[in-house]
Amino acid sequence: MKKNKLIPVDKKRCQALKTNGNNFMTFGGVPRMMRCDNKPTVIVKETKPGKDGLKGSMSLCDECLTVAKKNLPKNFFTEKKIEVKSSGRAKKLTKVQGEQK
Repeated sequence: MKKNKLIPVDKKRCQALKTNGNNFMTFGGVPRMMRCDNKPTVIVKETKPGKDGLKGSMSLCDECLTVAKKNLPKNFFTEKKIEVKSSGRAKKLTKVQGEQK
């Protein structure tokens, strides 16, 4: 049996696939699946292993999370919010502004 590799979670870009909007009724363009460009807000992880015996996880934006909740069975995955770290630059700017008063 071939061992599958899991793709690591991308915290910079949502990992969901969306249609590009083209179909047999649109003129020009080929129907394709494209990766979402939004910034992710949560990481979802399968609760049970798949047929390959692995539990996958991926990052999703709020819009794609709503679609996943609508289309997948309940308790199919767990969610974990992605924590946004504040940059050191923002802290320094706050201190400088406070000192000017």
